[in-house]
Amino acid sequence: MKAAAAALAAALAVVLAAFSPAGPVLAQAPPVPTGTLRLASQTSWVGPGQDLDIRVTATTSAAPSDVELAVSVYRQVGSRSEFLNTLKDRLRGAPLTATATPLGEFIPDAGGALTIRVPIQDPAQAPDKARTRLRDEGVYPVRVELRETGGGRTIDRFVTHLVFAGPPKEGGVPLGFAWVVPFSASPALQSDGTRRVGPVPSSRLAVLAQALDAHPDVPVTLQPTPETVEALAASTKEADRNTVAVLARAAASRQIVGGPYVPVQAGAFAAAGGEAEFAAQLDRGGDVLARVLNVRPDPRTWVADERLDEAALDRLRSRQVDRIVLPEAALVPAGLPVTLANPFELQSRSLRRPTAAASDSDLESHFNPPADGPDDPVLRAHALLADMAVVYFDRPGKPRAVVTQSPRNWAPDRGFLDAVLAGLSGSPIVQGMTLDQVFSTVPVATTSRTAPLTRKLADNPAPAILPLASIHDTRSRLEAFGSMLDADNALDDELEEVLLTAESADLRTSRQRASYVTGVDKRIDAELKHLAVPASRTITLTARKGEIPVSIQWTGDYPVHLRVRVAGDRLTFPEGPALRAMDLSRRNTTERFVVQARSSGDFPLRITLESPEGGLVLARARFTVRSTAASGVGIALSVGAGAILLSWWARNLAKGRRNRRLVPA
Repeated sequence: MKAAAAALAAALAVVLAAFSPAGPVLAQAPPVPTGTLRLASQTSWVGPGQDLDIRVTATTSAAPSDVELAVSVYRQVGSRSEFLNTLKDRLRGAPLTATATPLGEFIPDAGGALTIRVPIQDPAQAPDKARTRLRDEGVYPVRVELRETGGGRTIDRFVTHLVFAGPPKEGGVPLGFAWVVPFSASPALQSDGTRRVGPVPSSRLAVLAQALDAHPDVPVTLQPTPETVEALAASTKEADRNTVAVLARAAASRQIVGGPYVPVQAGAFAAAGGEAEFAAQLDRGGDVLARVLNVRPDPRTWVADERLDEAALDRLRSRQVDRIVLPEAALVPAGLPVTLANPFELQSRSLRRPTAAASDSDLESHFNPPADGPDDPVLRAHALLADMAVVYFDRPGKPRAVVTQSPRNWAPDRGFLDAVLAGLSGSPIVQGMTLDQVFSTVPVATTSRTAPLTRKLADNPAPAILPLASIHDTRSRLEAFGSMLDADNALDDELEEVLLTAESADLRTSRQRASYVTGVDKRIDAELKHLAVPASRTITLTARKGEIPVSIQWTGDYPVHLRVRVAGDRLTFPEGPALRAMDLSRRNTTERFVVQARSSGDFPLRITLESPEGGLVLARARFTVRSTAASGVGIALSVGAGAILLSWWARNLAKGRRNRRLVPA
């Protein structure tokens, strides 16, 4: 007993010494190594007996022997909401399989990436413990970790997905995926008529065009902004012009949807005069794409990235648009248990309802980097592919299609684009489609009573207010000025495009919009300063009829056409009309008008230069015509007065002579 008590006392003394100020200091835990883990590529679709290859790039401050790469495969997701949770690393249950390999055992490939291989069991073959057994087709979350050896602290990790699928069963079809790809940037056309394509939009548009051109077999629907395409084509940089050539090649085999010259809100044209402006947007947009890309866009399909209202539908119906893609947020929720992946009818005042499809907002979320944390474009690409697989497995083999559009201000990454396009090309359960294929081959959704599903527009905020009154006034001036130019003069088109840009949805303030309208007016005023008529002067006519020369000066470097109108009080034009057309192709041009004064004196002659159809007054001048020739009436009166005076003088002379003869001597 004494020995045991002594041993206990000794042990207690050691413990107390360890916690006393004078005792030994406990060793601190080593810091967690730093590092990053990114997805370089992976197998998009895995069938029975195949391998999931995950290529990663890993950097760490630790020695390769002190860290490991761990892979855990979790059970398949049961719903789309569960899938979205896995993107936030919220995984359900224990992993089906888990493996870990020291980092030092991997041999980097030529690109510096490390390949993790996950073999999948083929149910038709004998069981293999080295292979992962998956019970059913579906989407399985896979967590990849860079951590300390032996299951230690995590340095970095991400969650990707294993899509386990064979081809659709007999009679089944893959899920259609209609990807609307905008090709757009903020307006390069400035209010003064110059174009400036910045280096950032120039670079990202080049990346997009090159990726589409590299995967010509994948159907997508292109939505190019004509103003953007035209700015690149007119750029002084060879790289920009080459981007347009590559885009034209990529567009040759794909659907191009029609659209306005610049992105606009269709409902903003509901005010008076809006119908004509909306038509001008679409006409100019179609003409530019046909000229630059050598394709004629589809005029009956409208892709909106804003909410629509009845006024907007009226604008579209007036242009024979009967197929519409709009954001899910623009619609009253459908309240369905699974994702709606079919077109539907859109309720409207029209007797014939347009067919519509909603752009899937969850699919759209994969295009942009996360708000917090590092970006991994390739990981986002495979999340997009896996998300579509989840929709497919909701109702596998049924004729369905999802639609999505990448944001107009999207900054595309080549790794993202290649991963998505290559994944679509080799998928057994998802196939790329154009919007035309969706609307023509995928049946309209129906209700439980087999009636076509009809969806309503949500209450949408009012669209941006356009300065339509000032735009209309400036357009009237522009049309009148345009009538002065030759058909091959591009100035009219240039000013038209500046005016259309004032309606762009990318212009956020009324001041920006007004600057474009004012810019057109200023340019017209500047051009008209090349036109001049002589200053006021006096022209003397010594005869009743004379010739008045009207000299017009034009200092512009292109010919113009106008008409000159003359009018004056107590003046007539006996040899021709007082309104004549004139063509000005040299510095000075003179037109002569024959006038006749009704009396002598000074009379004003008003000279007005007008556009050919008279809608625009170009210049005015005022001459004074002085007539010194007596009129016929004046001469007759003068002759008569002289005759009377002569007669009076003769009578008085004769009377005086008679009186002198009668006086006596």
